[in-house]
This record gives sequence, structure tokens and C-alpha cells, in this order.
Amino acid sequence: MSDYRFKLEPYKGISTRHTCPACERPRCFARYIDTEGKIQFPENVGRCDHEHSCSYHYTPKGYFADNPEEKKGLFNSDGYTLVKRTKISPPPTPSFIEQDLMEQSLQSYEQNNLYIFLAHQLGVEQAMNLMRLYRIGTSKHWDGTTIFWQIDTRNRVRTGKVMLYNPETGKRVKTPFNHVTWIHSLLRLPQFNLRQCFFGENLISQEMQKPIAIVESEKTALIASFYLPQYLWIASGGKNGCFRANTLTPLLKRQVVLFPDLGATDYW
Repeated sequence: MSDYRFKLEPYKGISTRHTCPACERPRCFARYIDTEGKIQFPENVGRCDHEHSCSYHYTPKGYFADNPEEKKGLFNSDGYTLVKRTKISPPPTPSFIEQDLMEQSLQSYEQNNLYIFLAHQLGVEQAMNLMRLYRIGTSKHWDGTTIFWQIDTRNRVRTGKVMLYNPETGKRVKTPFNHVTWIHSLLRLPQFNLRQCFFGENLISQEMQKPIAIVESEKTALIASFYLPQYLWIASGGKNGCFRANTLTPLLKRQVVLFPDLGATDYW
């Protein structure tokens, strides 16, 4: 019989498996629970089932390290810990994509549906400037596909989100299925440890004066940077993306403004 206080929620049907906050695949994420029912962990504390292609694992230990005030709930009135012992794996060392692979994708924009849409809306020159500034790639995985590379402040390529857009409306193609995948998944890299960063994060060290504006969507960051250039626009890639202590470090000592999507304001 296990005597661990914190453990992954046992499988009891699809309602106990959730969308991974890292790779965003559905029904593959198990959350940690407190068997004593005294600690309620946030939704991103857990482990992805895709150990090789994603490897996201945010443990209770990591959560308490990032939120030391929450440790108060671990002790009784006598000051003794209520935790008998907890089996926790250390966070994996992040993996990276070869720089040359990213550079090779920065072309063929006439075949990139997102570029075609932006060129029609903003003009060819402005659209090209945005593609080059944010280092947007083009993929052949689906005809017209865009790659949103995640490049950190040290110019290391963490991964790339591959998405397909309608060239006329600029909306994501979701039929007959949601056209979203990841470069590290397509490459089938062995033992790839994904540690995401903000889309546009590499621009933070290049632009020190502007306040930083954070949105969820990469496409929104591109368009907003055209209409509101007084901000440096970056994207979290989703409601749960990048809001962990180790990913927020590049924002230290910077003025930050959040622009969450509808329904995400309280969470953010």
C-alpha cells in the first residue's frame, strides 16, 4: 500500500485525464492530488503521458519551491510536517532544436497561408517585416503551414508550433481536424525534454525600453505588434502556457501588461 501523500490522480475514465498545458494534447495529462485533501494544486501541476515527445512534469516539489507560502499547509500546529515521504522526479534538462533547421524554414513565404493573409491585410512589406522579426517558419507538413518557433533569450530553439491557417480569413483550420502539431513531435527526437518559452521571447533582450505585452495567440502577437508598436508583444501559446516560475524569469524587472482571452482573466 502506497504511503505517498501526493500522487497522480488514478485513472477513472477520461474525466480524470486532461489537456496537457505544454503540448496541448487532450486526455493525456494526469494532475497531482493530495490524498489528505488539504492542498488543492493548480491545474498545471501534473505529468503528461507523452514521455518522449513532451515530457512535461511539474511536481508538487517544484510547485512548493515556486510557491513557498503554500508550504504552510503542510505542517500541523506543533510544526511537524504532515508529509510522510514524497517520491518526486527531478525536472528534466530541456532539449533544443538545431538552429540550422529553424533557419532553413525562414523562407517560401509565398506558400505560407498566414503570410498571405497578413500581406493582404497589412501590405507585403509590413507582413514580411513581421515574419522576419518573429522568425516565422514555413512547413510542408500541410500545404501552407506556419511554424511559430519558440526561441529563448539565449537564442536557443525550444520547439516550434506548427499550425495551418486559412489564407483568406486568417482563421485556424480546424476541419476535418485541428491542424496543430509540434516540430519536436514531427522529428521524433529520442528522449526530447520539452521546456516551452514565450513566443517572441528572444526579442526581450533586444528591446529593453518597451513594456512587454502578453497575449495567448501567436497570431495576435504579430498583428498587435503592427497596430500597437509601443509594446513588445509576446505570446504564451495558450491559457496555461509559460506561467511557471522558471519560464517567467525573462520578465524580471520589466513592465508587463497582460491581455488574456475571454474567460481567462481570473486565471491569469
